Amino acid sequence: MDHRLPVAGRGAGGDPERDARADADRGGRRVNGFRRIRLFSAVTWAVGTVVVVALAFLTFPSMAINPRTGELLVGGEGGADDYAYPWNTADPAELEIVDGVVHGTRAGGYLRLPGGSPLVTFTAAGATDDDWVGVYQQRGTGLDPQADDWEWPGYLGALYPDTDVVVLPGTEDGLLWFGESPGDWSATVAYPEATPMTGTASGTGNALLLYEGESLSGRFQHTGTGIFLVGAVTVGDWNSLVNDVDEVDERASWDQSDRVVFQVVADTGDGSWTITLDTPAGTEPDPAPTP
Repeated sequence: MDHRLPVAGRGAGGDPERDARADADRGGRRVNGFRRIRLFSAVTWAVGTVVVVALAFLTFPSMAINPRTGELLVGGEGGADDYAYPWNTADPAELEIVDGVVHGTRAGGYLRLPGGSPLVTFTAAGATDDDWVGVYQQRGTGLDPQADDWEWPGYLGALYPDTDVVVLPGTEDGLLWFGESPGDWSATVAYPEATPMTGTASGTGNALLLYEGESLSGRFQHTGTGIFLVGAVTVGDWNSLVNDVDEVDERASWDQSDRVVFQVVADTGDGSWTITLDTPAGTEPDPAPTP
């Protein structure tokens, strides 16, 4: 059975709302969490951030700090409450994939995500640094935000130059929403194969690693030069685990899920990386190999 997303000519098969609203307000107005970070020292970054924040409060009418990454978010004349979520518009447009590309307008719209679909990525086509489109994943296919069983879509990232938005469909049908944007946009669609991992994975460059287990934390190491960014993609969510450069040795955790895709971005230098997952409590570690 073909579980890929519907294409043209093929039929479509605390306070969580407040938290999701905050993610979308703040995360939706920035580039994907995997935008290339600048290669300068942590001290310079810290001092510069303080200065920028101070100036921004005096200069810009709307600003916030992204709680996931610490990134400064600067808005326009309106505040976050002025953002028009695509699911709140009248008669949102249902989008289609045509020859591996999805086209949208500034008003956004939605794609249907059939349950059991493979991992899928969306990459901005022909976008500039001023263009971005927020992407959100909804569990279920209801179009009425006032319905009792309607779940607020989770923020996955943004279509932006040189970034991929990774989507892990659920076992049940869902929707993928695209937010408002400065103008019309296009994104290429691909179905990459994620590499299965158990306790440890290592490599160089970018990677998608699929973990199906009970571990909720791990150690993330990078040696050499270049960026090392790792995100945890689950059904309806994305979280930044590591956002650093060059020599990295950090620990991070993620929310419980039956499947997690680790999105590794490490393609700007000569570095190599290793991810080691912690053994879940109550689980016997793998025996040491016999000499």
